[in-house]
Order: sequence, then structure tokens, then C-alpha cells
Amino acid sequence: MKKKKFGLAGERIIIEEALHGEEVTMMAFCDGETLLPMLPSQDHKRVFDEDKGPNTGGMGAYCPATLLTNHEKMLIEEVVFKNFLRGLKRRN
Repeated sequence: MKKKKFGLAGERIIIEEALHGEEVTMMAFCDGETLLPMLPSQDHKRVFDEDKGPNTGGMGAYCPATLLTNHEKMLIEEVVFKNFLRGLKRRN
């Protein structure tokens, strides 16, 4: 930051709390009018079992991921996806 290696992007930093545990991905198809959720998926982050080794960048993935409950999937669809669609429609 002192050497301004990253220009204006290095003027400010954000330190976030580390989150531990598994993650899941939820995506959806959207045509601007309707939204169709895809099945949840997970990618493999570390090379070795028990979250050991270097990060693979998600070289392997599987679907459907069973990490989410039906209630959690419904919350994602209601809170995230439907609000996203409302925002698209509001901005035309």
C-alpha cells in the first residue's frame, strides 16, 4: 500500500471475519421476467481430505449438494432470487 502498487485500489482495505465450514452454490436461470433455480452444487476447495492441502480453485464439483435443507433453499429463492428479480424489473 505504501508503494501504491495497486493504484487507487490500494487506498483502502477491508478486513472481513473468516467464515469456516462448507459452502454451497445456488444459481438460477433468468430471462428478466421469470427465474428458474438450478440444483445446489458444491465444489472441492482443497486437494486432500479433511480440508488439507492447497486450494484447487474448484477443479471438481458435484450436484446436487445435500448441504442445504428444503427450508434453506426456499429462503434463498424467496429472499435472494425473488428480490433480485424485483430489482431487475424495477430498473427495467
